[in-house]
Amino acid sequence: MTLVIAIVIAILLIAFALFVSEKYTVDKTAFFILTSLLLTGIVTPEEAVSGFSDNAVLTILCLMIIAIGLEKNGVVSWMVQKIIPLIKLPVWIFLPLLMIIVGFLSSFVATTAVVIVFIKLINELDKLGKIDRAKVLLPISFAGILGGSCTLMGTSTNLIVSDISRKSGVGRFSFFEFSTAGMLFLLISIPIIYILAKKFLPKTPEVETIDLHKKFGYITTVKIREGSKLIGKKPYETEIWNENDIHLIKIQRGKHYLKTDLRSEILEENDILWLDLTIEDLTAQTESLGLNILGVDQDLIEEHFTNEYHEVIILPNSRFINMSIEEFNDTLPDNVYVKGVSSNLSDRHSSNYFKKFFSKKFIIPGNRVLLTGNLSEIQKIANNNNLLFTTTVITNPHIPTYKKVISFAAILVVIVLSATNTFSILKSCLLGVALALFTGCIQLKDAYEDINWQVIFLLAGMIPLGIAMKNTGTDVYMAEHLYSVLKSVPTSVTISIIFAFTMLMSGFVSNNATAIIIAPIVIAIAAKLNLDPKPLLYAVMFGANFSFYTPMGYQTNAIIYGLGIYKFKHFLIIGGVLSIVLLILASFLLPMLYLEAK
Repeated sequence: MTLVIAIVIAILLIAFALFVSEKYTVDKTAFFILTSLLLTGIVTPEEAVSGFSDNAVLTILCLMIIAIGLEKNGVVSWMVQKIIPLIKLPVWIFLPLLMIIVGFLSSFVATTAVVIVFIKLINELDKLGKIDRAKVLLPISFAGILGGSCTLMGTSTNLIVSDISRKSGVGRFSFFEFSTAGMLFLLISIPIIYILAKKFLPKTPEVETIDLHKKFGYITTVKIREGSKLIGKKPYETEIWNENDIHLIKIQRGKHYLKTDLRSEILEENDILWLDLTIEDLTAQTESLGLNILGVDQDLIEEHFTNEYHEVIILPNSRFINMSIEEFNDTLPDNVYVKGVSSNLSDRHSSNYFKKFFSKKFIIPGNRVLLTGNLSEIQKIANNNNLLFTTTVITNPHIPTYKKVISFAAILVVIVLSATNTFSILKSCLLGVALALFTGCIQLKDAYEDINWQVIFLLAGMIPLGIAMKNTGTDVYMAEHLYSVLKSVPTSVTISIIFAFTMLMSGFVSNNATAIIIAPIVIAIAAKLNLDPKPLLYAVMFGANFSFYTPMGYQTNAIIYGLGIYKFKHFLIIGGVLSIVLLILASFLLPMLYLEAK
């Protein structure tokens, strides 16, 4: 072993320890790897930052932007809403069919984006008593992961392994190259997941069965947009005010509150109305009135519009108790916004009502707050600060039809051009993003906010490690030692060992990081064993994705684990059994479908 190989292995072991311990975030650990390789002179500065211009990283970035457009413009929600009639079917038909649909969508749209939208819908249906979310969320997360493994663009791991294969001279993967195996994994797994879920998953605790459609009042602000039916009229001249429980508290014009009789004031475009209204009116009537919901931020620096509202309840001992609305708002991260705070309906006609709303000590136990923004961040805030995360309400804001059509066309452009080998997947993705951007279907500011930059920096930081392993011969060194073990075993056992080791590692380390580390070693092993490296790379790819036995292995699993419905044992039992079945299946399926001796 040379000194440089020893240094690379040492960096690799330290990085693995940091990933497993979670002492630092994965992107910070990746940055440690990058700087360590640079300082030791193992990679050049150009190689150290090459990850930021890597084909796979840029492709993943483009796919994230397209997925944001699909979600922002209601395309994913529209597809999900079409599935609602399925809940009338018997559960033994409904749940497997739902898993097939989630798996199919995840093959062409980012798995995490699809599953998050389904999480929101299922939470809402659970509150209406239509389904038990505890029996559904884990199966759809698993189905999303399995479906995402069916095509090249289904998950970032697939793209990463394909790019490593391309750089090594083996060749990139085509769009449907491994789809046969992926579909078989999905279809065989669905009945297993259903049976295990029925036996081992809990029922949703009764304490969480809260109906958001009760008449809880919320205080929020709305802005009169261009074309609103309220412009030029007095506040209560429009019939909708009398038919619904909407109370006007104040009118704000610019930074000033109007002191005139509110009933006699003529409303103007861009007026800000302080309203006390119910959830039903907030989500249904504001659109018909031509209003944009701003929230309770007094500065109104940014108008953050949304169609999703996450309700939390202030519990005793929460650190937010006795805060003012402004103090509460200031404590939240930049990607979380307050859209409404529960009001006291009995006090709404008090002359001091508005003043009381902004007073210190307004936040008390039992108050309800509507938040928007990053779902994972909101769940984290709730878990760490004695807040009860109750539900998510999804509304249907007005989105021009052309935006939905073009957003859908953007993803079709990527699928068709890359699947037919007309263009590379990166070129296809760039064209899809350009189509959405220049037609106004995606705003770059939305992309900047919603892109998962942690994944981008993780990949950019890990890619230099793969370069270092190749430049120093570390991949060949490790392959030579593994060769002595693998040379005497059947090919199916070799694939089984690679699949098992990758799956085991991916349960505790990022699946992308796992693939970047193991793929170069596997290519070197294939060369020594005189085997086609692609089936072995498929084993790495599938093994890295199929980390079902821990909630940390995949982002969608981490999200549903954060809801507090499941315990670690549910992933260990159901995911563990599924992992063993998939391991056995991969051992003969991958050689049978893809392996040919040189």
